[in-house]
Amino acid sequence: MNIFFKKIALKIIDLGLLLFTYLFSFFYKNKYIYVVNFTNDKEDLKERLSFYYPKYYLKELIFSNSVPFRACFSNEPVLQYGSKIFSLKFKNALLKNLFWVDSFENPNDGSEWIRFSNYVNNHKVNVKESKSIFDKYVFILKQKGLKKAYIFGTGVSLDKAITKHWEDGYRIVCNTIVKDPTLWDHLNPNFIVAGDAIYHFGHTKFARTFRKDLKKRLHESDILFIYPEFFDSIVRRELGEFEDRLVPIPVNKHKNIHVNLMENFNLPEMGNVLALLLLPIGCTLSKHIYLWGFDGRSPKDKNKLFWSNSSKHAYENLLNSIQSAHPKFFEHFVPKNNLNKYVLNVHGDLLDQRLKIAEHIGYTFTMMHPTYTETLQKRFLSKGAL
Repeated sequence: MNIFFKKIALKIIDLGLLLFTYLFSFFYKNKYIYVVNFTNDKEDLKERLSFYYPKYYLKELIFSNSVPFRACFSNEPVLQYGSKIFSLKFKNALLKNLFWVDSFENPNDGSEWIRFSNYVNNHKVNVKESKSIFDKYVFILKQKGLKKAYIFGTGVSLDKAITKHWEDGYRIVCNTIVKDPTLWDHLNPNFIVAGDAIYHFGHTKFARTFRKDLKKRLHESDILFIYPEFFDSIVRRELGEFEDRLVPIPVNKHKNIHVNLMENFNLPEMGNVLALLLLPIGCTLSKHIYLWGFDGRSPKDKNKLFWSNSSKHAYENLLNSIQSAHPKFFEHFVPKNNLNKYVLNVHGDLLDQRLKIAEHIGYTFTMMHPTYTETLQKRFLSKGAL
């Protein structure tokens, strides 16, 4: 009973704080961006602000060693540097306008900047319209009656995809394949997907080059670009001319990689483009999924961040722009004492488990060439080898 009344009391306190914040905002015009514990490069900060919030110059930057009292009861954004603030007196009120964007402390600072962008630009995603675009496109596509779906990664074997023909299945490609117009034309894909905050939707030269090439490929075709709705504010601003082919999809708290997106328009909460986007779209189109370009991390990849990519489909010369902008990301996900950490997390036991669940109800997943990823090598069909 005491627990019940405690919960009720906390709810009343939360509602009181929200009401106080709402009333407080009437007395202050939101004209500040608070920057707490900042010791980094101010020019770098302004560069990031210019990208994620182009109108930031209309706001005054207030540098402080602590979160100002006023910020606790206004909608003004607070950019947090240094160690994360785990407890604040007015934690609940700050939940939506506090952003931990320190690239030296937070491995997910890229996502925090996107969250900041969504917040300050007051961006709303029209999920209903997005689903309508997707459903109409897939309905027409399925009239072809194809029995296979091919999904393509950007590993070293992607180079050799030019030697095969793919017209007997639906084609879903991802990420930096947009760099190669020749292979793009050869594959003639039905979908292009991307889903990483810093590689595809960030402020660095790498991410900008990806979007520039993506725009070229979209001009040359009429396919859909599919991505998590979280990134829609950036996509609409830079690719708005393709409005009728942009499909942001919500990410929900499920792990169902064989979700039929026409019935349940929610991506699984999985950490890599394969399970997050490629497999759900492939499984929406067919029960027979074939994989190409997922080579995994080779024993020779000691000097690689995650794994080797096809040289024709990677911006190797621009990688340093991401590494210097997001050092904690790489320190966390590819630590020097455990280089396989990320691979095992996204392509290890969890992915294998989810594939088995789908296989149990009739889906098949065929790896078309050898791979160093054990989960996929189990599904290698030797007759499909290079």
